[in-house]
Amino acid sequence: MGFLSGIVGLPNTGKSTLFNLITKAGVPAENYPFCTIDPNIGIVSVPDENLQKIAEIVNPEKITPTTLKIYDIAGLVKGAYKGEGLGNQFLGHIRGVDAIIHVVRCFEAANITHVYNEINPVSDMEIILTELVMADLEIVQKRKEAVIKGMRVGKKDVAKTELAMIEEMERILLQGTCLIDTGMDLDRSLMKSWGILTAKPYLVVANIGEDDIVEPTDRYVQLEQWGKERGRKVIPICTKFELEASELTEEERGEFLSSVGIERSGVDVLIRACYEILDLITFYTPVGRELKAWTIRKGGTLHDAAGLIHTDIQEGFIRADVVSLPDFLSHRGMHGAKEAGVVLTEGREFVLRDGDVVVIHFR
Repeated sequence: MGFLSGIVGLPNTGKSTLFNLITKAGVPAENYPFCTIDPNIGIVSVPDENLQKIAEIVNPEKITPTTLKIYDIAGLVKGAYKGEGLGNQFLGHIRGVDAIIHVVRCFEAANITHVYNEINPVSDMEIILTELVMADLEIVQKRKEAVIKGMRVGKKDVAKTELAMIEEMERILLQGTCLIDTGMDLDRSLMKSWGILTAKPYLVVANIGEDDIVEPTDRYVQLEQWGKERGRKVIPICTKFELEASELTEEERGEFLSSVGIERSGVDVLIRACYEILDLITFYTPVGRELKAWTIRKGGTLHDAAGLIHTDIQEGFIRADVVSLPDFLSHRGMHGAKEAGVVLTEGREFVLRDGDVVVIHFR
């Protein structure tokens, strides 16, 4: 199961630099619009300190973290929804992702142009979101016309409830508001199939300058307030600084970041935040020679988990031993947890909890 997050923003905000930093992919990061035409795709490991804690107990030969897929999508500009700056192509790329990482520029750099000649991260966010809203409005209004036409000719598969939902979506979009920011109950799968952009969860990365690390600028403070008003997380990352730090060893990198007051890499914070806005949880399988972390949506069952591991395991599922991570660690493994009576024996409908350690029995 792949979960995709797309990096989106105006040209020259540092999207590709952030992508390079996250994935170590080394894609071009040039000072002109539309450097990225086709989306770059990277797979990134999700930081997880629990894996090492489990490994100290089970001593596996191999440790495999769970992953997320990241798209680096080319810069959008005003009028993208009308096709400006290859806008239709880029919006199509965004439709394929599950969550959006908006990158806005907060840093000063005389040698890097701003596409609108002013560094204003709040304004930049409004420009991008307006493009997404207008693209959605076009889709919704076309769908509304089709539904009304279907009702007129008496199509049985056209529901009045769908028209009511579409009209509510249209009302919100006409106000210039993202659907996700209203708290409207939306079926993510349905919205993705329709190509709706503003129903996708999103967060904001503020690409700050090196001088802004210790003392945030007014630009960043205003952006953070903008995010709070919408319930959206704003993550400050100095991509230039962290890219330099990424060339160091792990120990040197930690010392380097802490020397300027960075307790935890902004990239680690970002990856974990993407995991959260996608409503994902992790479960672990410490079986055989490999300790592996798996990603599943909140509400996922043991049957779903078995299918992630292998279709044969899903089809032959009998039962599973499940123990919470704290119990697994405190009792030093599955055997100790069984002796303490804290291991659950569950069937396929059991809903997994974040951090569960699972051993599946199958035919």
